[in-house]
Amino acid sequence: MNKLLFLPVWILSLISSTAGAQQKDKGDAAFYTASQQWFNAWKLLSKEVFHLDSTYPVDFLFFDKDFVYSTSAVSVVKGKAVAGPALMGSAYQWRKAAHNGTLTLPDSSQVPIGLMSFAAKNTLQQAKPFFVMPLPSFWKSAGVESKELGDDNLYTGVFLHEFSHSQQMQNFGMELDALEKAFDFTGDFNDNIVQDLFKGDSSYLGYYSSEVDLFYNAVKETDYLKRQQATENSLAEMRKRHARFFKDKPGSLPSIDEFFLTMEGMGQYTMYAWLTHPKGAGLPKEQVITGVRRGKNQWSQDEGFALFLILEQKSPAAKWAPAMFGNKTISVIDLLEKR
Repeated sequence: MNKLLFLPVWILSLISSTAGAQQKDKGDAAFYTASQQWFNAWKLLSKEVFHLDSTYPVDFLFFDKDFVYSTSAVSVVKGKAVAGPALMGSAYQWRKAAHNGTLTLPDSSQVPIGLMSFAAKNTLQQAKPFFVMPLPSFWKSAGVESKELGDDNLYTGVFLHEFSHSQQMQNFGMELDALEKAFDFTGDFNDNIVQDLFKGDSSYLGYYSSEVDLFYNAVKETDYLKRQQATENSLAEMRKRHARFFKDKPGSLPSIDEFFLTMEGMGQYTMYAWLTHPKGAGLPKEQVITGVRRGKNQWSQDEGFALFLILEQKSPAAKWAPAMFGNKTISVIDLLEKR
């Protein structure tokens, strides 16, 4: 005869509490592991590839399906203190709270949780820029994966791309504001602006696709002089594209195109630099290029990435990367055209 086992109420309570604590601690540990990995990746690039002297202060907001982990007192008002990583010697006070499906950003605006990763200026007076990104479990549950890079490497790469923008607020961020004010356009002003204008134009698409292929062919050229000539030919095609298709558009569109090719190309190159670094993911370059180009459906990212791959072969990142995170904007096109 089977016997029923009755446990005292206090034991049942203890088991329930312990299981809940283990589940919560597991989530906290996952947050710490991922964010520490991402911060270490930036530190590696900052010190050994880009040769940057410092990192601009940023407020962070990471989240999974249940909780938000943030350094912002605006985003988490009455949360629980949790252990979190430091970045380049800067310690943070991390707190967590249930988000109930909605994130309060450090600028007090609210957004529903979703698959998003971005850096933004904080409109509150004298506030730091902020950075928002889901934790790996959220990416995995959304089915985001990469057979070329590995899932966790992909998420680290996304962090590096977007976090690089948080370090460009003093140059590209300010220039972005100026370009938006000067540009007479009713749609969204972002890195997809050229793509949004021409994605339905088959003639433009054919011209653009051929141009991108020329740049990636230049990347593959092993002979220096031949690569230089291929680069010059590709840049000439870009100028022709601007002259042919932008003539009836606002006059600043060529500059806007170059601006986003530079900013987004640098973001993609930042991914690539860590993914190929021996102390990073240590993956083969061709494999990484394929993985970073994922679908080739973000025009400014895809073409801009090729420009930086060519620039890297022309001179090491330590010579030009500091300017990408400085106080003035610089164009990757100008750097490529310099003899």
